[in-house]
Amino acid sequence: MLTRPVPLLTLAIGIIGANSLVLPPIASAVGADLGAPATRIITAMSAYGAGTALSALFLAPRSDVIGADRSLRHAAALVCLALLVITFAPSAPLLIAAHGLAGIGAGMALPAIYGLAAQVAPKGQEKQVIGTVLTGWTLSLVGGVLLAAVVTDLLGWRSLYAILSALTALVWILLGRCDMGIARVADRPTSPLTALQVPGVSRALFANIMLMFSFFGAYGFLGTHVVEQLGQSTSAAGLLTMSYGSGYGVAALFNRFIDRLPRHKAMAVAFFGLALAHFTTMGVTGSYNALLVTVFIWGIFQAFALNAVLDRLNALEPSQRGAIMGLNSASTYLCVTLGAVIYALPYDAHGLSACVFVSAICCLLASGEALLPRAKAANISD
Repeated sequence: MLTRPVPLLTLAIGIIGANSLVLPPIASAVGADLGAPATRIITAMSAYGAGTALSALFLAPRSDVIGADRSLRHAAALVCLALLVITFAPSAPLLIAAHGLAGIGAGMALPAIYGLAAQVAPKGQEKQVIGTVLTGWTLSLVGGVLLAAVVTDLLGWRSLYAILSALTALVWILLGRCDMGIARVADRPTSPLTALQVPGVSRALFANIMLMFSFFGAYGFLGTHVVEQLGQSTSAAGLLTMSYGSGYGVAALFNRFIDRLPRHKAMAVAFFGLALAHFTTMGVTGSYNALLVTVFIWGIFQAFALNAVLDRLNALEPSQRGAIMGLNSASTYLCVTLGAVIYALPYDAHGLSACVFVSAICCLLASGEALLPRAKAANISD
């Protein structure tokens, strides 16, 4: 029986999170094999996002009744099945549908992982453990990009998804052998509506929306800017992703210093630092080498801010943690969709500089919100 759940949760995020990142770099290869344009293949990501958002809203709350550990294992099985379907998909429509199924699994998995990170943490070390688990996204960002490119070039895209399916199956097996000692915290199913009534949830979700909207909006146009405006290759754009992911991972080394701050101050500092990173990026959009540095710093403060948001949400109401974290994931994937659409306006008008300016303003708003007085939830949000 496994007794160290934190590395397993980190691995789970890394593998399940990679599913949302590996398709765009290999869309052309997938399309060529299935006889469909790359733009058609990319729509699978919309199906994935929609599945994740709906599942996070309506299925993630089940974890409050059956336990987040069981919910995560069910999700891993569903993602594994979806990846197998993708591996053998003979057509683009089936590939797209299978990505939607994978999204449903991810919508159950991510809220469960975030909730479990706080539940398995020793008393007083919740922020540090959440920060460690979040480094799983570094595995997705760095390892996922490299894995997608190398495996697709050497073995083909189907082999890539077969490997991801096998790794997800491994997570499922390990989850079955890990006793996390998680109690069932609710007598009846919770829901998004009951979660929204918890004091402090709306403001915490506002912080998450500002964080994710500012990220997906600017990050979505970063690669386009590097290729179209700076004349760099797609591989160079991939290096920016790796630089960002590396910064995200490095942030875990400094979590213990952030942990010393009260919750509201930690959030204010994280968002203010993120705003400064965006303002700095705004001034160096003409230099690829400078962008490599600023996106690294961006990754560090993005990790700090996400850690602070999740810590704040986890502290609100343990009996509705699944529903609350489901709202968090649903709002995140809403930002995935809206960010690309809305940020197209400033990008078309003034390029990447305008995008990161908008992101900086969003982060300043979130930093200011963190310092505003709290009423009913003051005891858990400070």
